[in-house]
Amino acid sequence: MNAVRVLIWLTLLSSTAVAQKNSPAQPTTPDAQEQLGTQYFQQQDYASALTWYRRAAEQGNAAAENSIGWLYQNGWGVKQDYGEAADWYRKAANQGEATAQCNLGWLYRSGLGVGPDYGQAMSWFRKAADQGDVKALSNIGFLYENGLGVSQDYAQAAEWYRKSAQKGDADAENNLGNLYQNGLGVTRDYAQAIAWYYRAAGHGSALAQRNIGSLYENGFGVDRDYAKAMSCFQKAKEKGSPEAENEIGRLYYNGWGVKQDYAEAAKWYRMSADRGNLHAQSNLAYLYLTGKGVPQDYAQAMSLARKPAEAGISDSQVYIGWMYESALGVKQDYAEAMNWYRKAADQGDAQAENDIGHLYSNGLGVKQDDTEAIGWLRKAAAKGNSQAITNLLSLNQQGRIPGDTAEPPPVGVVGIVLTCDAKATSGCVSPPQPILQPEPEFSKEAREAKYQGTCLVALIVETDGTPTHVRIITGLGKGLDENALAAVKSWKFKPAMKDGKPVATQIAVEVDFHLK
Repeated sequence: MNAVRVLIWLTLLSSTAVAQKNSPAQPTTPDAQEQLGTQYFQQQDYASALTWYRRAAEQGNAAAENSIGWLYQNGWGVKQDYGEAADWYRKAANQGEATAQCNLGWLYRSGLGVGPDYGQAMSWFRKAADQGDVKALSNIGFLYENGLGVSQDYAQAAEWYRKSAQKGDADAENNLGNLYQNGLGVTRDYAQAIAWYYRAAGHGSALAQRNIGSLYENGFGVDRDYAKAMSCFQKAKEKGSPEAENEIGRLYYNGWGVKQDYAEAAKWYRMSADRGNLHAQSNLAYLYLTGKGVPQDYAQAMSLARKPAEAGISDSQVYIGWMYESALGVKQDYAEAMNWYRKAADQGDAQAENDIGHLYSNGLGVKQDDTEAIGWLRKAAAKGNSQAITNLLSLNQQGRIPGDTAEPPPVGVVGIVLTCDAKATSGCVSPPQPILQPEPEFSKEAREAKYQGTCLVALIVETDGTPTHVRIITGLGKGLDENALAAVKSWKFKPAMKDGKPVATQIAVEVDFHLK
């Protein structure tokens, strides 16, 4: 037994001796030390990488200085420290190291460890871009797109993104696709948008994969296809996109391409929310607020809505306003409700505009003021908010809209509170359907001024499909309102149906005036 033990010990000793004999000499030149540091970095041995990077940096190696900055920026092998990262990037950048110049510019752009200082960011990005740094080119495009430190210029953004995209940068490819999708700085072109998104997705961009899904979901430039949208979102999720998880939740919430399932929607929203996606947090807050797919819990709804609301997400701002207005889990406070509604309205949120109009109309927390109420409701109605349309029709019936001399609608006219669908087949209303819609004429004054837009027109569709009590809710002027009224009065409808019988119904329609 002892002999065996000695034999094993001798074998191990011999193996160790061979390893020591064959180990390479430690590098002494800064380039070799930096290369060894990079080998350790690739093996995720960040402590050893830092050791060799420091030795190379002590001899002025710029690549090593940049790499030390990268370790500090990400907290790999050291405590995360953006200020320390900036110091190391600056040492390398001052030696002309392009990657370090771009990295330093990014810290200035993001306000991490320095700044934020968009002027400094642009200065460093341009120095790196002059050396052909792909990320710097993309970052300059980002500054122009968002007007950070420069005047917002989508055409310039597109130019810089294109330079970077042509070198294969996935972020630039995705951003260029977004400009084409929205017609910013370039002519709107969904074919170009999806082509750039596919290139970016091929280079690993989860965001681009998600954007492709959104095009299929909305039918922009492609046939609407929820199954393809879901497939794209799933691929983006596999690449780590919390945004895609939120999108999957939305498909389940709406029953688009899948069976409607609020609990499944909640699962996906929560998955995304736990990874910091603010829109998912907002969506999950709504489920807790309404008790869809989860137990109704106002405290949880408020907790989830608070962070996205403070970050400027208007949906959450409206939810918080609603909770304060209706005393849901909090003490009723109309002033606080108004405060949150105004934050959302400042971003053009139609629901918030309606809710402000509602507070003014009823004198809740503010002095009752029909003029203010009508102004806010018209803003919301012009964006298609159905509640605002209903509220305006109600004010009109009460004779509270100045200048509207139309006779009040007759008794028995219904409003569409519940629309018939697969889940609601009784006690509901099937809305009127237009069967003859002569187009309105463009007025000479509006045509000469190249003036265009949309009129919102209220009317009653009688039981025989004839429009009556036609009046403007939101007008355009320049003779277009009169033409809109004349056109709608000549329309013919299939009447609304309730419990199998035609009923006279109040509705609102949009009349578009757009120059061809």
